[in-house]
Amino acid sequence: MDGKEITDRELKIIEEIAKNRGITQRELSRKAGISLGMVNISLKRLIRKGYVKVKGMNKRSLEYILTPKGFSEKAKKSYRYFLNTLDSLKKMKEKIQSLILTEYTKGARNFVILGDGELADIVEMSLKSLAFDDVKYKRVKDKGQIKEKNCVVLSTQEKYRKIPQVKNWIRIMDKITG
Repeated sequence: MDGKEITDRELKIIEEIAKNRGITQRELSRKAGISLGMVNISLKRLIRKGYVKVKGMNKRSLEYILTPKGFSEKAKKSYRYFLNTLDSLKKMKEKIQSLILTEYTKGARNFVILGDGELADIVEMSLKSLAFDDVKYKRVKDKGQIKEKNCVVLSTQEKYRKIPQVKNWIRIMDKITG
């Protein structure tokens, strides 16, 4: 880092100041999950770099004001975070599609997506975008809802363990993180 770019910790402080100009350092510490001393150091750096101005309301309270430069940096950092998130989602989708294609080439045509959450949404989107005419899938929230014996279960939650009647069980998190 070249010293010009703000850190994730500083971005969190800027975001909190944008929400509440009268926020105290103690509140910033709690909301950002960093020590009070680190908040103080970060604020001084943000002020020195021109991202934040401080205005004394009275002897005991201060108001932190985000400068145009601070707003701009917040927007840039948020945009970069957004792009990185999209890239991560794309890579995750590609890994999931690769898993599905492997099973498809082995003859699998019936899939069950087990789970209810963002990962299950991504698995479903990955399966749909492959656009196989001969593939069927369903999505269930609980493994007790799985009645098929000849299927590939794509499990999206850690709490679900393999059930005996299903021979092909894939724990998605194990595959995309390992």
